[in-house]
Amino acid sequence: MWRDPEFNPDLRAFYYVRVLEIPTPRWVLFDALRYGVKLGDDVELKAQERAYTSPIWYNPKA
Repeated sequence: MWRDPEFNPDLRAFYYVRVLEIPTPRWVLFDALRYGVKLGDDVELKAQERAYTSPIWYNPKA
């Protein structure tokens, strides 16, 4: 559970969550290891997936 320490019930606000996955090896790295292929220096060997939630909107009562 998370609480906004600066929450003011008189102000409009929105919240969302950003998620970062632990970096994982890309499939090209597995193939290079399996087949003994040397990859170029410009080939990315790992990826980090990212996601975010739908926003939650808060509107104070008028």
